[in-house]
Amino acid sequence: SVGRSVGRSVGRSVVCSLTSPLSPILQKPVAMGVKTETFLLLSLLIVGGGHSTPVTWSDRVEALQEHGQVGQPSASGPYETSWELVNVSGLVSGSYHDAWVIYPSGTEASDKTFPLLSFAHGKDAGGTALKPSYTTILEAAASFGFVIIAPRSCPEHYCTNFYKDQLQCITAAKEGLASTGLESVDWSKSVGIFGHSMGGAATMISAGKDGYDIAAAFFLHPYYTVHAEDIKVPAVHGTGSSDQICPAEEVKNGFDANPFYPKVFAEIEGATHLEPNSSGGRNKHRWDAYVPRLFMCHLNGDSDACDLIYGSTSDSLCYTDIEMTDCEVSVGGAGDRNDGT
Repeated sequence: SVGRSVGRSVGRSVVCSLTSPLSPILQKPVAMGVKTETFLLLSLLIVGGGHSTPVTWSDRVEALQEHGQVGQPSASGPYETSWELVNVSGLVSGSYHDAWVIYPSGTEASDKTFPLLSFAHGKDAGGTALKPSYTTILEAAASFGFVIIAPRSCPEHYCTNFYKDQLQCITAAKEGLASTGLESVDWSKSVGIFGHSMGGAATMISAGKDGYDIAAAFFLHPYYTVHAEDIKVPAVHGTGSSDQICPAEEVKNGFDANPFYPKVFAEIEGATHLEPNSSGGRNKHRWDAYVPRLFMCHLNGDSDACDLIYGSTSDSLCYTDIEMTDCEVSVGGAGDRNDGT
């Protein structure tokens, strides 16, 4: 079947084929009105017979820079955040049987409820290392109105069953863990999952599991692209050109094998494997603004957030001033698995 994709890379072209129907999640931002440059790009691409005309990224960037329109969305949301350590029974990956809960707090969050996200950490970054390793990205996501549960199990080595702990945290939270942060979870909304490295691979397995009401997944530099063919939710596959631990080519293979639409592949130029981590001088935290937007899109139905993930505005993931080696949005087409079947 013929799909629709928007790609961006250095020295390559942006190509959009409009011969197949768009998925509903992408139709909504367009129908509700997106920024002018999105329509300008689409008008350049729609030519006779539905065929595609390439528009080079460099030409588009130059045009937008002239008008001061290239930028990035904020990585800081409206809420303060707090951390709470809770015991979680049923974790199988060893040593630690608890999880951090990171949640919106303060006056603005009072009497409000928020969707749940489950986060899986990377290899050797569990236990006492989890909080210092991921403070920045977890607090950024929670500040946009999400309660995050992050198991500390599997403190070292590689745990092939770590996905079970990511999912068990969802189950335990819903069954009523004693937790101030979890009291503010809105269970009328679906759940999001994300993870880094080993946790990215765990998240990829979790994204193929039924029974947890998972609506979206963000894979950050996943260690293995295992079970990518089983993914059942919209997903972003994120990597970096300087990742020597989980090479970008492997992450792209997982993106290609993923049958579910919409999906995004984004390779940040110069980003190392530790881009999502809090420490390290080369870690620029360029994922921090986009992780919560994926979940704002699919859990909250926020059309502006959808546009930041899938759209072509000047601060959308594939069009921001964050330099990308490669970036592609694919929404599938007739006959593709884009409806959960």
